[in-house]
Amino acid sequence: MRIELESLLNLQETDLKIRKLLEEKTECPKRLEALQEQVEEEEAGLKEMTERLTQLNKHKIELEDELELENVRLNKSQQRLSTIKTDREYQAVFKEIEDIKRANKEREEEILVTMEQIQELEEEIKSRKKELSQLKKEMEAERKQVEKVEKELAKKISSLEKERDKLAAKVKKDLLRKYDFLKDKRQGIVVATVTAGVCSGCHMNIPPQLFNELLRDEKIHVCPTCQRIIYAVKEKEGAEA
Repeated sequence: MRIELESLLNLQETDLKIRKLLEEKTECPKRLEALQEQVEEEEAGLKEMTERLTQLNKHKIELEDELELENVRLNKSQQRLSTIKTDREYQAVFKEIEDIKRANKEREEEILVTMEQIQELEEEIKSRKKELSQLKKEMEAERKQVEKVEKELAKKISSLEKERDKLAAKVKKDLLRKYDFLKDKRQGIVVATVTAGVCSGCHMNIPPQLFNELLRDEKIHVCPTCQRIIYAVKEKEGAEA
């Protein structure tokens, strides 16, 4: 095999390693991001529940104040009964007393229901706070793990990039420009094998004459379909270098 091809293959192998590590680095924080979103959702839910609890407590106090005022009014109306002299006025005050009692009973029932709602909500908030606390601990542990992994990956990538610079220096500038141009466009596979007249990069047949030239290995050739740099491999040698 030509020296230029060997240099390109070594460069491609290193670039593929770098590409894989960069992908890992990109994927690394995704669980952390998911946990962060979950924490934010839980915090938003807790905020809504806390606001609901505040409203329930406010409503309970309003009901209790109304009940207290109506009980005062009830006492005054009951005291008036003993001073009333006409039957008509007596019936009116008696009806007023009954209406107040009925309304106060409804208020008392509503206060009890509200107190039950408050208790249930307080218990739920307590439980959700505990869950949120645990979730934040998980998120912090994940953050530390992500930072550790990212540092390790960055170290490996840095080492490979230095190695890449040395390998790239061995490739002719015009060939390196072509390689770099195609690298991202072809998912990192710029140099491909040709076996039995088929390019392993695009899986298309190449002209027989071109394949014969590849077998002679006298110069660099490119695939007419995908423009990858290609070289021939005899079937017994396998499909890949």
